[in-house]
Amino acid sequence: MLTAGLLLSLNQNAPIAELTFRLAEHPAFSPGSKQGMWLPVVMEASDDAESRELHDWIAAQPGVAFVDVVHVNFDETPTAST
Repeated sequence: MLTAGLLLSLNQNAPIAELTFRLAEHPAFSPGSKQGMWLPVVMEASDDAESRELHDWIAAQPGVAFVDVVHVNFDETPTAST
């Protein structure tokens, strides 16, 4: 499991209510509260490939000018030794 902290830079006329609703409805995202022209978001993905797909999806949303990845946590399950 990969968990990332994102900081979305928003366009001046960003549809904040619509964007926040879309993010909250998506199972991979948990949006925070808008601060100025930024919106913090937590993203969860199963692997790097899914993370890249989700990053592209969120970057393409109306009102999003840029996506900064500010933190990444990889939860690697240890394998059993024989």
